[in-house]
This record gives sequence, structure tokens and C-alpha cells, in this order.
Amino acid sequence: MILSLAAFDGRVAGMTKRLEDRELASDALVALRRRPRALTLPNGATLQLPKIAIDGLIEMLEAVAKGEAATVVRTPREVSTQQAATVLNVSRPTVVKLIDDGVLPSRKVGSHRRIALVDLLAYSDDVVAHRRAVLDQMSRDAEDLGLYA
Repeated sequence: MILSLAAFDGRVAGMTKRLEDRELASDALVALRRRPRALTLPNGATLQLPKIAIDGLIEMLEAVAKGEAATVVRTPREVSTQQAATVLNVSRPTVVKLIDDGVLPSRKVGSHRRIALVDLLAYSDDVVAHRRAVLDQMSRDAEDLGLYA
């Protein structure tokens, strides 16, 4: 399958508006959704792909089949405290406090702290889940008190 690709800021974006590309993407999706362990190339060589790569291809092809923009972004394994602050939408000192309090695991590289991206995203998911639970409880409390008409 051929996609028009444009590189920018270390990211690769593929977007197709051609009907032919959208149809090719749809056809490829049928085969990839069976989660093959290997792909055979036109020269007959067999290519083994990890499951996560197949999942990524499926996601990309779903976007192309719909004529939507699709972006592939390489993510680092670790982030700085400033990058973590940006992800969490808090200040860098708040991230440092979370680390010092043992809430957010990190490691030191010289005098700098590094946070595993997987730990950061797990923490972020936990915070969102906690907020939702609290808001749900507040809504139930308000209904019980008759504050909703």
C-alpha cells in the first residue's frame, strides 16, 4: 500500500484522500484483523512482526480507510520532570513533590530525575479515575438531596 507521508518534528503523518488508497487500506485491514504472526513480502521473504506492530498498523489503516489523518509518534521510555509536568498539566515543583512523597517513582541520572513514561501514564490514569469516581459520588449525593430538578 502506498501512502503520502510527510515528516515533521520527529513525527510521521500519513493522510490519504484518494479513494484507491482508502480501498487498499480497507482490504489490508481484513487480513490484519486476523492478527497474522508473519507477513509474506512480494519477493517471497517472510517478515515476523510483534503483536504491538500489527496493532499499530491496524490503527493506522483504520484511519486511512476512513480518509482521516494518522500520525505515528515515537515516545521515549523516560521523561524529565518538566515533560512529566506538561503531561500532567501541573508545575515542575509539583512533580518533584510527587516524586519526593513516593507517589511517582523515578530514578536519578546525575542530578536529574527521570520518570518512566509507563509510570507517569499509569499515575495520570489513576488520577482521572479517582476524579471520575468522586464526581460520580457527588452527583449521586446531589440527587439524593434533591438538588437536581
